[in-house]
Amino acid sequence: MRLQSVSEVSYNTDMSKIGGNVNPDELQVGFSNQILPDIENNVISVVFGVQYLYEKEKVLDCIYKFAFEVVDLSRYVVIDGDNITINYLMPHFFSVMVGTMRGILIVRTAGTLFSKYPLPILDITALNASLSQNK
Repeated sequence: MRLQSVSEVSYNTDMSKIGGNVNPDELQVGFSNQILPDIENNVISVVFGVQYLYEKEKVLDCIYKFAFEVVDLSRYVVIDGDNITINYLMPHFFSVMVGTMRGILIVRTAGTLFSKYPLPILDITALNASLSQNK
């Protein structure tokens, strides 16, 4: 398995919804993902998004597409109609994606209010379970 590419899908912030005195307890982080397997070419792309919500309003939305090359990808992918199951690989993908997104957000938010709130350290197993249940 190897990371083949990372490309920006979208990046938006709305600082107007945040005043100077941010209550960190009101800042929430959310995630989204969309799995796009290309079994014939042994490539799986994951569109991975991070959202910051402040007082239930979206204030940051960062979405990137990660492409991974996986030898014999068909061994790990089960497609049943609209349901796609990826066996064994998702925790590894999430580790790479979250770490990369943390770096991207540090660079993109430098000099802004968001720079005080980097992407937190996450339990990848819990993130994987949570995003898998939201399908």
